[in-house]
Amino acid sequence: MIVYFHELVTDTKRPHFRHDYRYEQAFHAFYKLHPEAVDWHQSRIRCEAEGTELFVPDDLDEVDSIRLLIVPILTKYEGVYVGIHDLYSERTFITIKGNNLQDTILELLWELKQPQHGGGRCVAMRRNGKLFVNPCLDTLPFACKIKASKIVYYPDCDTFDSRWKLGPNNTCYLSHIEPQTWMVAHSTCYSAGGYLAILNRRGEVDYIREVFKQIDQHKSRTDFAFLGFTDLFQRYHYRTLFGDPLPKNEISWDFKCPGNFTKLEDRCGGIRRSGLLATRDCNVPSMFFCEKPANGSSKTNRRHDPTKYRTHSNTMVNAEESMLDEYTTT
Repeated sequence: MIVYFHELVTDTKRPHFRHDYRYEQAFHAFYKLHPEAVDWHQSRIRCEAEGTELFVPDDLDEVDSIRLLIVPILTKYEGVYVGIHDLYSERTFITIKGNNLQDTILELLWELKQPQHGGGRCVAMRRNGKLFVNPCLDTLPFACKIKASKIVYYPDCDTFDSRWKLGPNNTCYLSHIEPQTWMVAHSTCYSAGGYLAILNRRGEVDYIREVFKQIDQHKSRTDFAFLGFTDLFQRYHYRTLFGDPLPKNEISWDFKCPGNFTKLEDRCGGIRRSGLLATRDCNVPSMFFCEKPANGSSKTNRRHDPTKYRTHSNTMVNAEESMLDEYTTT
């Protein structure tokens, strides 16, 4: 869902960036409203995955413009999350970049009787542009933003995120060392234009193994990273995100018979530093690898030619996106 601002910008004026973001020429910035409700922490992760940040207004004029973006969806919700919190020190509200709100023009945006003591540690914005505190784990829609001056294009992977690196088979990979649960990792990769990596060939396994070895163990103390396969549909029936069984001759497990020695809660797949596959509890955060085609995102490639990349049917594409909706609303 993309809601347009009052000022239309032609393609010739619009800087090159993700097409699901709206450019506002007056502020030289891109914006996107996420109508799906998540908690404040997830909203921060989602914006970062898209190479942007939770919205923080620079001035009151920008607040007036963002109101036009958020008004259409606030019939169901009290507000949208923005990038302001007091998680570091109670009653000391700062932006996600660490700038203090005190003695700035943003203090004029507080709703009457706000910030309410005990009302929450994270900040949201109402349809009138006023700020209020909200419990961080409550779910709300959210808005992301990036200044046009901060955008850099990386042609090797057709992306604006420098973390994507070109690998074998005209595929790009992203190493995400900040641990997340499998479901959040799935959503994070999707927001970044890819999906949890699926290793179908020996060359891909070797590449990821070498990348994994280069990751400092002080940054990721575990020897495990999530990939895009699970047995969530049926125990020990391992399937990729696209519903395909794992290739038998191209990959190896860290034990001969996956299932004989796994714990009941180990349902989500991944890879060890050794390059061998393993499983882990989906709810235990781990680092993870994302992948996407070098030309465009996984979504655009499947939309225009579902057989061109990772040959799978439209049914599997719909199943993947349904899984995303289920995971991000639980």
